[in-house]
Amino acid sequence: MVWRQSIFAVLICWLLCDAAFSQTPATQAATPLALRAAVPLLCTENNRAAHTRVRGSGVIADSGGTLLTAAHVILQARFDCTLSVMIPDEEWTRSGRLRAFLVGDCHLNQPLDLAVCRIHPAENSRDWGYLRAARIRLRPATSGELVWVTAFTGWGLLPLTRSGHITGRQDYQRQDGCRCDFATDITAVEGMSGSPVISGEGEVLGILTLAGKEKFRGFSFGVSFDEARSFLKAEGVIASAGLVDHVPGKQVRLSDLR
Repeated sequence: MVWRQSIFAVLICWLLCDAAFSQTPATQAATPLALRAAVPLLCTENNRAAHTRVRGSGVIADSGGTLLTAAHVILQARFDCTLSVMIPDEEWTRSGRLRAFLVGDCHLNQPLDLAVCRIHPAENSRDWGYLRAARIRLRPATSGELVWVTAFTGWGLLPLTRSGHITGRQDYQRQDGCRCDFATDITAVEGMSGSPVISGEGEVLGILTLAGKEKFRGFSFGVSFDEARSFLKAEGVIASAGLVDHVPGKQVRLSDLR
């Protein structure tokens, strides 16, 4: 299949190119689960067999294959891409093996720019055992709180980890009609849409959905899972004891968005 050839080329690049990984001892201690649960969303262009690149980032919410990412990442890919994610055998290291999962059914909340998607192994059903869920936090982000963002950019299949602080906790209305409910002083670049925002306790409190521009350059904005609580509950993503479990819920196929 086309996507297999293209993903193979990306894996070769991953082995040869310089890593974008910048994990410090502090992030190793604070975010081990979140780093494993963060994944790159790869776009294999349907009309260019050998062209695959990172379109965005996401986070695994449960071992049943629920993926949380930014809605605009899914919408931008609906016509011209086959979307997949890569799951590491262990942690994100050069020596580890990656498992391909295809992105299937998605349901979008465009006002919050949040998507709940289902993924499934591309080749081997035993790959389900490699999924590791993040710890999801449904408490609001707090101004001044120390956080990390784990993201994938460009051709890189090793995560870029940046630290910063929550700089605002309010409703931010975007020009495209979407809204965010927190801001950070972390500079976002292409590929960071859908990146998990991780607390000092290793809990994912939300995702990044917008990079600041002009007078907001150097900042990024996102939606918290606390703000999206009703949407996540309606989609069968239920929080229990700090973990997210999946139960059957309403979903749509990527093909239904076309």
